This record gives sequence, C-alpha cells and structure tokens, in this order.
Amino acid sequence: MQITRPEQLSTLIKAYRKKHGVTQAEIAQLVGLRVATISDFENKPESCKLATFFKILAALQLQLDISPRETSLQPDENKWQEGW
Repeated sequence: MQITRPEQLSTLIKAYRKKHGVTQAEIAQLVGLRVATISDFENKPESCKLATFFKILAALQLQLDISPRETSLQPDENKWQEGW
C-alpha cells in the first residue's frame, strides 16, 4: 500500500489496532505514553512526534518499510512549462 499523507498512515494503523482488538489504553501502557497521545496520533497525525509513531508501531508489532516511488525525483521540465 502506498502512503502519501499522515492521515492515511494513522487510519491504517488505527484499523490494524482495532482489527486485532487492542485498545488505545493498552498501547499507551505498553510504551509509556498517555492515552491522549495515542488518540492524537490517530486523529491528528500531522502533529505527532516521530518517536511516538515508532513507539506505536512497536506496541503493535509493526515495522516501517520504505521503497522508492515509481517516478523519478528529477524535475520534468515539460510539466513546469505546461503550467505557464
């Protein structure tokens, strides 16, 4: 699955948590965070600290894999000119 926005990531992790019957309180207790912090990640992920994100992943026994996009990182000069 390709994730391009924080909301997609938090929605996916929240769905995984619920599917496996894990509560926010259980995650918070496992990693030493407040329940409000877990809730904030699920509802406002753009303000979440990266360390918090990795603690939540660890509590759910998940890992993050990164791979290159299918498109090049080099700018396409034709696309730039089309906008003008």
